[in-house]
Amino acid sequence: MKKLILLTFSITLIFICSCDDTATTGGTLTDPFNIGGGGGGTGTVTITISSRTGQQGETIFSGTPSAAVTLLVLTVSVPAQQYTESFNFDGTTVVSANVTEDLVQYPANSGVARGQQWTFQFQGTLASNGQAYNVTSNYTIP
Repeated sequence: MKKLILLTFSITLIFICSCDDTATTGGTLTDPFNIGGGGGGTGTVTITISSRTGQQGETIFSGTPSAAVTLLVLTVSVPAQQYTESFNFDGTTVVSANVTEDLVQYPANSGVARGQQWTFQFQGTLASNGQAYNVTSNYTIP
């Protein structure tokens, strides 16, 4: 099962990292997550988390930044299950403002369940000015 999850993550990350987007719209970000709680961080960054169930029962987590950003590291954790995993990004691919991008997905029957509290920690830079940000936020699966 761990190999299947790792393969799924790898394919998702390759897909996300291979997308080319040259948008450089500016703006500021502040901490988001109107669903499931808030967080804190530096660099005034907001990335709203959402989740959905895919066609084969997998859970897909997505993020929507309020300004164009690049991602360096995403750390995902479920504290109650003592699960933590980090994903490295290229730090140059721009995720456009107000555009939802899939971040990670977990196969059906992988243990993802309603009511679980997940933590997403984003590290990267604002595309408009290169300012670093570090935002940690909580998300409760509806």
